[in-house]
This record gives sequence, structure tokens and C-alpha cells, in this order.
Amino acid sequence: MTASLVVWLCVALCVGIGVSPLASIVTIDPQGPRAKAMRRAEQQFASAVMMLATCGLFSLWLVGRKGEMWWPLFAMIVMTLPLVHPWIVVRGIFIPLGLARAAVRVSRLGGHPWFRDPVGGAVLAGVLAAMHRRKHDPALARWLRMRLGEDRIGGAGIVALGLLAAESGDRETARIVLGSLDEIEPDICPPLARSLALDWLAADAARRGAWHELVERIVDDPFPTRTTRFVGLCARRMVGEPIDRRSIAWAWLMAPRRATTISLLWKCLRHRLPHARVLDDHELARLAANDGREPILTALALHAEAAALPTTLPVALPLVERLAAGWDEAFADFGLRGEVRSRAEHFGTEATGELLVARLQRAVARDLAALLAQCGREAEHVRAETGVMRRAREVHFDEATETLAQRCSELARRRGSANIDPAAAWIEWVRVRRAYLLAAVPLAPSQRGLLYAVIERELRQLAAWLWNERAERGLAHAVCLFLLAEAERVRDGEAAAYYRHNVVVGL
Repeated sequence: MTASLVVWLCVALCVGIGVSPLASIVTIDPQGPRAKAMRRAEQQFASAVMMLATCGLFSLWLVGRKGEMWWPLFAMIVMTLPLVHPWIVVRGIFIPLGLARAAVRVSRLGGHPWFRDPVGGAVLAGVLAAMHRRKHDPALARWLRMRLGEDRIGGAGIVALGLLAAESGDRETARIVLGSLDEIEPDICPPLARSLALDWLAADAARRGAWHELVERIVDDPFPTRTTRFVGLCARRMVGEPIDRRSIAWAWLMAPRRATTISLLWKCLRHRLPHARVLDDHELARLAANDGREPILTALALHAEAAALPTTLPVALPLVERLAAGWDEAFADFGLRGEVRSRAEHFGTEATGELLVARLQRAVARDLAALLAQCGREAEHVRAETGVMRRAREVHFDEATETLAQRCSELARRRGSANIDPAAAWIEWVRVRRAYLLAAVPLAPSQRGLLYAVIERELRQLAAWLWNERAERGLAHAVCLFLLAEAERVRDGEAAAYYRHNVVVGL
């Protein structure tokens, strides 16, 4: 009698959960992703309770004797558990065996951990299974890509896009797409998808030797996985931080896939910490190259020194300013112009000496702009506004404006042709955003405002298209957040007010 009462109480609890309302509309939008994720969690909990109640009723009906009534309950729970929690079967069987299609279909049953993005989570499960195969299957990749167009996508779908690009060999696209997950609201991004993205980005940065980039990416992660914690400790030691070898070895023992990461462990343990720096960055500008004899030799020596720096390392701003000052002195030397003119006449070149010097100035300005981009946010504090540094900003601004205008035109053409889905539109937007951020680093505030005006109109239409025509509220919200931040940065009050309204009602 007691067992029957417990079973019927479970049934009543299940029904109560199924019909219970969500929170008040004042505190949450019933049509938003947060409300839908809550509803999916409630439904799974109700299904779990219903499963237990049903198995208990069948146990009481099949076996009525007191000493034998619970073994049918356990047997039926084992058989029906995958229906309520399919991730157990997908993670334990389908993904290790590389059964991508089965992983997608079973994951579509819902449940943990894809409450916030069930469609993208199912495709991500299929991608993880596909990555366990030895060879890349283009047909399977196309089939997985098509599954993302069946419904609205969130953070898990974006991670699936990035991993699909990585599996096909396009690691640059994968790096850009997975890095864009920071723009996605947590309400539409499952925590497991974010952890997978961070693990891949950490492994990719370690493979390229981009230790500074890796440290910046992991240092702000509040819940690092065991893999990212180990790789992060290795990166911190590689950039010169005093990380104890025992801490790194212990983190490696605690992390999974130890056979794969043992080479990284060995490389990190053998790495010696650098000695204390004798000169600070601000003292570089007071140093001379080649004893300061000829201006052109000084400039060339400084340029060779800067060109030898790895692209994965950040560049100190005083080094760039020192290089610009060296070239300013070299171009101001009339002896250089006379030497170039005489050599041009001697070798019979079609270009005049003045034209060759102008081309040299443009090439130097382009290299300086690239170095300023490696400086990151420090490039905003450039003091030199004349000479080759000003020329570098002008050349970079002209090229960046042309490049971004072409990208926006291509995005508008594809969006108007009706043969692009939200996933492809997101990839194109991420490319435009990355190109804009890289282009805007060396620019003055006024130039950054003009560059923002180049992309703002098209990205505004993209956000409206995602919201109105494709019902992709989460993706449109991310685009509006980016445009709002840039509008406030360049002090565009009208655009900032427009996007602030969109962001408030976005989720």
C-alpha cells in the first residue's frame, strides 16, 4: 500500500510540473530563449518523474509479492533511461564509435545538456562523433550542416559550425567562428558547448605557439576544464611566469588525453624561465641602432629587428614608435633621395627616383600599420601624429575602408539572393566583425568613426533580417550588442540609442 501511494504521488507531481506556469512576464519573456530553456528543463524533469512512476506501477502490477517487487523496477528504469536522458547513450556509445547520424537523431529527443539549444546540441553531438572517424566525410559534413537549418540555432550550433570547419581543414574559419562565441548570450549557449569551444581554441593556440593569446583567452574563464587548466599553466610558463613544474605535472595527471598532451608537458618542463629584463619598453625609444651612423642604416636595422618578431607575440608600442622615428629621419635625409635617383638612372629603371622613394614610404607605412595592429589596445596611445606614422594610418584606413566595403557588399548580395541561411550569415558577419576590429586598432578616433559608418548600415540590415525574417533573436541580439558598443565608442549618439532599444527588447 505504501509503495502504491508513493507511485501515485509521483504521478501527481509529474502532472503538476507539466502544467505549472513559468515565472511572471514582468521578470521573463515567455517567448525568449531563457523561458524556453526553463520549459525544456521542466519537461525533462516531468518525464523523469513519469518514467519512475510508470516503472513503479508496472512493477506492482507484474510482481505483487513483497520480496520481489523491485527488480522489474530497476530493469525498466535501465531500459527507459535513454529515452529521458539520451545524452548518456550518445556520449557513451555513439560518439566514441563515430555514429554521427545516430547521435544526431537520438540527441534530438532533447534533455540535458542541450536545454538552451536542442537543435544545435544535436548537430554538435553528430560533429563530435564525426571527428572520431579517421577520415573526413564531405557528404556527412553537408548532412550535418543542413541539419542546422531546420530550426533556430544558438551557441551549440555555432560550436558545431566551427568544428565542422576545423574537421574539413579550414582552421582559420574555425578559429574565427569559435572565438565569436563570446558574443552569444549565455541564455542560448549550453555550458558544455562553451567548454568544447574553449578546449579547441586552447589546443589550437598551443599548436601554433600563440602563448600570449592563450593566456589572454583562459585567464578570464571562471570555470576552466581540466584540459584548459593544464594548457593554461603551460602557456603561462612559456610566456615567462614563474609557474612551478610540479603544478604543471599534477595538472597533466588530472587532465584527460594524457598520451596526446605528453609532448606539450615535456616541452613546457624543459622550458627555462627568462632572466629579468634589463630594459623596460619605454626605454627602447632612447636606444640607437648601428651606433646611429647613417639614418637609412638605422631605419633598416630597426625594421629587420621588427620583422623578425613572431606574429603570435604582442609588439611593444615604444618599439613601433622608435621604428617610425628612424624612418622619419631616413626619409628626411636628402642624401637618400639622391642615392636612389642615381641608382635608378644607373640601372635604367622605368620609375623615377622620387617614385621609388614614394613606393618605399608606402611599403614602410603598410608594415608599420601591421605592427600597430599587433600592439592591440596600446595602439590607441600613439603620440606621433606626423611623418611615416601618420602615413601608416592613412594607408591602413584607405585599404581597410575598401576591404570592409567589399565585404559588406558581398554580404548584402548573398543576403538578398535568398540562398543563405542564418548559419552562413553568422559566419559572414563574424568575418566582417573580425576585419573591422583588426582594421580599427591603429586608427585615430575620427577615422574609426568613419570606418564604423562603412559597416553599420549593412550590419543593421543583417540584424533586422535575422530578427524579422528568420526569427533568430539570439543572433540578431549579438549583432546589436556589437554595434551598440562600437556606436558608444565612436560617440554616435543616434545609432547608440537605436541599438540600446534593440538590446533591451532583444531577449
